[in-house]
Amino acid sequence: MESISLILTRTGRKGGLRRTEPKALNARQNIRLRWHPRDKDGTIPIPALLDGAWYRGTGRTGPVALWDDEREMFRTVGVRSWSDPHTYPRIRRRITGMKSERHISSPGGTFAPTEILAL
Repeated sequence: MESISLILTRTGRKGGLRRTEPKALNARQNIRLRWHPRDKDGTIPIPALLDGAWYRGTGRTGPVALWDDEREMFRTVGVRSWSDPHTYPRIRRRITGMKSERHISSPGGTFAPTEILAL
């Protein structure tokens, strides 16, 4: 009879033996979190963030943001749903664009990352 650890390794639970990019990304994030643990509210601190990674959290313009390590800010996709006052009410469409938000621990920061999504 096989041990439960061998069965779980083969079936993929608890990581398995296969090396994948999501597992590597989570491993890198967990190494950083070991040295820079989460805040009391579950927010990932600035030193634990990975450059170019997407994070889920709470923010002013959206729940998902890209971390830009060089500028130390998040990039979110913002939607402006009001129309241009010069052409109102003729053109009514939504306009999207990249917006910037600082980390919640920075002065004036509005985005609090809680989970890494992708690199």
